[in-house]
Amino acid sequence: MRRRLIPLLVALVVTSCAPAASAPVPTATSTADPGSASSSYVTPSPSPIATAVATTAPAATRNASSAPGDKLGSASADFDCDGQADRLEFFARDAGGPFATMLARLTVASGSASEVTLGFDDGFSPLIGVTDVNGDGCDDAIVTVGHGASTVATGFLVFDGGLRRVEENGTPAMFLFAGSVRHGNSIECRRTKDTPEIVARGVSDYSSEYAWDLVEDVHRWYSRSRLELWSTTRSVIAVSVAYAIPADHDRYWGLSCGNVRAPG
Repeated sequence: MRRRLIPLLVALVVTSCAPAASAPVPTATSTADPGSASSSYVTPSPSPIATAVATTAPAATRNASSAPGDKLGSASADFDCDGQADRLEFFARDAGGPFATMLARLTVASGSASEVTLGFDDGFSPLIGVTDVNGDGCDDAIVTVGHGASTVATGFLVFDGGLRRVEENGTPAMFLFAGSVRHGNSIECRRTKDTPEIVARGVSDYSSEYAWDLVEDVHRWYSRSRLELWSTTRSVIAVSVAYAIPADHDRYWGLSCGNVRAPG
């Protein structure tokens, strides 16, 4: 029986090491001057970026119980908005199989604790930064939940009756940033007309060496811990030199949320 399980485990490892999402190659709707994008509104529909959101199985919030493993990182901030510092910690936990899972545990100032399983621990640092991502005035955590060949897969942890991972369409929301010289992904937290949003962008120059195809998904908050896709826009960024990178590199390769900045 043990020998029959080995090929299955190998297949799972190979699948988990694949890029979280392929670079978008959308159909161009307009052309812009070098370094800028001219766009048109498209009725929300699944896009190369939006598809990446629902690739991870749901991670349920639960009360802290079993003993954690090695600590991978921590942060002190006011996650429940009571004016007191809370403690968010990350642990590697032996799941009894060939992989260790990564666990996030929040202990609020009152002493109660809740935790979320983020997935397999493959050696990366889980915490990217702490800022308000959903506009409720409380601190939230931006975390790494995986890696592709050149991209970083991220998620958001918020306090909503306990520690919760932000979801969209009933599954944990996942967004990409970074990339390569031929494609890029970025994440921006912004507020439009007092509406907090998460903007996910993807660019690639696979269709032309003088143009970058751009897909921009806007996700709006419908609760502290739930996002919904609001719109998808497709456009083209023209460049005058073959394979030149668009002028605002971090806009298309980086992460920008509140005081948290991560260049691509």
